[in-house]
Amino acid sequence: MLGLKKQTANKKVLLVEDDSLLANILMDSLVREKFDAVNIKDGLGVMEAAQKFKPDIVLLDLILPGLDGFEVLRQLKADSKLKSVPVFIISNLDSISEVKSAKALGAEDYFIKANTDIEKIIKVVKKRINK
Repeated sequence: MLGLKKQTANKKVLLVEDDSLLANILMDSLVREKFDAVNIKDGLGVMEAAQKFKPDIVLLDLILPGLDGFEVLRQLKADSKLKSVPVFIISNLDSISEVKSAKALGAEDYFIKANTDIEKIIKVVKKRINK
């Protein structure tokens, strides 16, 4: 009898980023690494998208139209089905208080856009998602 290799689904990344250029670069990088990725550009659409898409990880900007990333993070961590999904902040807000606030709300890590290259973000996502 032939041994069948179990088909494994691609890991899912929900990207919440309203900057089209950065979103496109991140989406291209995620797809190239064989992730299923969805980009939401507005804080108001995140919960519905997350409940339908069931991501393995969330990359979340803090400055968003509709609903800011801090409130999105609160909602994700308050949802019984989504609270265990790791959330990584990608933002240009770089004060110590903002970083502490995001981590206190449950963010796993915090990347400052201006100081972090895309490859580093992808590397961290791959490492975390394959734990």
